[in-house]
Amino acid sequence: MMNRNKLSLFTLVLGVLVLSSCSGLPPTAGGGGGGGGNGTGSVSITMVADTLPAHPSILSFTVSISALVLTSTTGATQQITLSPPLVVDLMRLQSDTVFLGTFANIPSGAYSSITAFLGIPSQITFLNDTGSTITNLTPNCLNNTVCPVSVIATGSPTATVSFTVPTTGAVGVGLDLNLSNAVSITAGTLNTVFSNANLLTAFTLPRTGSNLAAGQLDLIEDFTGVVTIGNSGVTIASAPATGRGSLIASTNANMILNADPSGMICTTPSPGLISSCLQPNQAASMDAILKSDGTLTIQEIEPLLGTLQVQDTVEGTIISVTPPTQFQLVVTDLIPAATNSLIGSLRIGNFLTVNLTGNPTPNPFLVDTKGLPAQSVGILGSFQGATDATPLRPGQTVAVHVTTFTATTPPSSNSDTVTLRWSRFTATPVAPFTPSTFNLTGIPSFFNPTGTFLVQAFPGAPTTQNVTNFDGITDASQINAANPVGVRALFIENSTNTGSPAFVAAKVRQH
Repeated sequence: MMNRNKLSLFTLVLGVLVLSSCSGLPPTAGGGGGGGGNGTGSVSITMVADTLPAHPSILSFTVSISALVLTSTTGATQQITLSPPLVVDLMRLQSDTVFLGTFANIPSGAYSSITAFLGIPSQITFLNDTGSTITNLTPNCLNNTVCPVSVIATGSPTATVSFTVPTTGAVGVGLDLNLSNAVSITAGTLNTVFSNANLLTAFTLPRTGSNLAAGQLDLIEDFTGVVTIGNSGVTIASAPATGRGSLIASTNANMILNADPSGMICTTPSPGLISSCLQPNQAASMDAILKSDGTLTIQEIEPLLGTLQVQDTVEGTIISVTPPTQFQLVVTDLIPAATNSLIGSLRIGNFLTVNLTGNPTPNPFLVDTKGLPAQSVGILGSFQGATDATPLRPGQTVAVHVTTFTATTPPSSNSDTVTLRWSRFTATPVAPFTPSTFNLTGIPSFFNPTGTFLVQAFPGAPTTQNVTNFDGITDASQINAANPVGVRALFIENSTNTGSPAFVAAKVRQH
């Protein structure tokens, strides 16, 4: 079910960008003149993605953002370089948001557009669901085959957006990348175009219809990595191999502290006290609120492992299952061990064959509920506590503890623990819509879906603990059936594939 390909595309020459910044931190911007004001302010920029192509069914699509250029209404430009470039998996952005940074020292005044410079490395891993062979790849990508393609391409799409940088303080702008204008298949030929004039749009933050509280611009969710705790708050550093950089957020009395999936750490947290749940050098997942002053504060944080020691952990989307003890996934995230890591050669979009071994304690199969009351809908038992591959399904996202690793083609590993995490996808909503439930059809074909699936959500005020985050709507009853929704959810099915609900949603975004 796999193949390995390379696709060479045209290369556009980037303009010279002379100043640098650090992803996730307030960098210095410069170049080209100002916006026409008498002072300087800050611009916070985030990014999402939507509108999937009809084909292929994409599992991972990484692009590298090397720079941003802001153009004022007078035509003056302000150049910002991301150094190192920030690598973004666009498939995560169907439901989630990436924080590109808060950029200081931007001349105040009115601006009219933002240009994003995209460069290498880029890779797309997809299921060929077209019914025929894709012939412009070497080797060809056969029908019903998952194929990773290394893309050599750059582009500089521009989005028109009207915003004003204040003389003091910050303004927020969101970028939206149209995936259907970036990827297409025509007559057996895969096309990826990063210079399409309709590739990028933009909007001011908070997004229209947002249910964020006053003073909040956006929500950055499920940022994973290794924890550092300092006077300024918590830093989570992603693995260098992912290229996602770091995220720094301040602690606060209202932050939600959740236990790890094994239920061994952070079971009785002290409100507002991060040290009651996390220690330096632990693996964790964090949701952070982007505030109107351009800084981040923690909304929710949880340890990912029931141990203080960071272990080799690979997260990925399952593409095939060979019961009782083997399955294959496409890598979507990595957390390597601090020393003697086995997974240094893995990258986002790679294949990994996983063989289940051992008898860990307390259970080999865990569920990361992120505090959601998923047990209340009675589906966790179809996954939690299992001891073989029976509950695994294509489309599920799992994190595995790698105990041995073999750098074959594809690489393989042994694992003693499997944790169900968050599948991200776009699908078509189907009525009836209640505040807490809705149906989906048109699920991506790598799920091997049949029929319509019920989604369970947990609506509540954004400040309420452990609720579904809605974007563009306040609850599921407001879903517009004419437009798709992006969902981040736990996917669990029973032995007869008739489980209802099949999805427990942590995020629902109305596109």
